[in-house]
Amino acid sequence: MIHATADFIKYFEGVRRRTLNYVRVVPAESLDWAPQEGEFTCADIVRHLIASEVMFVGVVTAGLWHYQGHAASGEQSLGDLLALLESTHTETMGTLRDFPDKELDTPRDGPGGQPLKAWRWLMLMAEHEIHHRSQLAVYLSLLGVQPPQVFGLGVEDLIAISVS
Repeated sequence: MIHATADFIKYFEGVRRRTLNYVRVVPAESLDWAPQEGEFTCADIVRHLIASEVMFVGVVTAGLWHYQGHAASGEQSLGDLLALLESTHTETMGTLRDFPDKELDTPRDGPGGQPLKAWRWLMLMAEHEIHHRSQLAVYLSLLGVQPPQVFGLGVEDLIAISVS
């Protein structure tokens, strides 16, 4: 359970920092690549994270569901996507900073009418981002790019540490 909006923002800043590490290593020539027809491209994932963050913060702070979509608006470079991801994040976290802690226990209706407390929607936003970061990690692996380690250790490192 989240008791303070500032604590969530601090936590989510770490989630976003790790996500940015993955986005930054997407090869520019692979932005429009997807593992198969009909799936998100690398760029779609980034645009989806942007639109979803706006949506989740809107649900929490105003009770409004609005997914602006993740279609490309013209030619977007990796730098463009990173700038948009970072500027949108700054804006949404600014909005969230003004959200009163006492409102975290207030239910917000879900898209199907099922209410969840505001703090749960924030946790869903974090889980959603982590899910798509993992998706991006798989994409990077399929592209032959070594994905960054989330906390600096790979599974091989953990095995070596636990055996010794």
